[in-house]
Amino acid sequence: MLAFDTPEIVEFWKEACAYLGISEDSRHCALTFAEPNKETDAATWIDPIADNAVNRMKRGTAHLAMQFEKDDIPMRQVGDYWIVLKCDGSPQCVVQIIGIETLPFNEVGPIFAASEGDGDLSLKYWQQGHMAQFKDQCRRWNVGWREDYPVVCESLITVYRPGDTVPPSSPV
Repeated sequence: MLAFDTPEIVEFWKEACAYLGISEDSRHCALTFAEPNKETDAATWIDPIADNAVNRMKRGTAHLAMQFEKDDIPMRQVGDYWIVLKCDGSPQCVVQIIGIETLPFNEVGPIFAASEGDGDLSLKYWQQGHMAQFKDQCRRWNVGWREDYPVVCESLITVYRPGDTVPPSSPV
């Protein structure tokens, strides 16, 4: 995941907080949904994930549990907000974490896989895409890949998009 801290993001967060009626001190992060790897153009696969969140098609995301420690990313909690970024650091929307479940990669089910909003929404598509990403991360960390590694499955809802006129009712 790529993190940015720019005046544009700070202003976006202020606008989102005003829209949602929440404090600017509310727990939040500003990240892409994944990080680029050297084999692919990040914008061709990471930026469309952000678009899925803007379009409210993305209701979940998953990360290897070890990523939070290895990449020094604070673990999110239910109720946290996430400013969704594109690879260039531009803020797209704000999502709120409404559920978190950690389970082995090989036990993630079809309902969660479909909630990610990617591809054909199948478990097979989810497994193929995430396995490739997770293997790449493991290589970067000099860790061998195992299908029983814990995966943090976060359920989310899009709560702010520029141009929205009516705030959603709070899911948390």
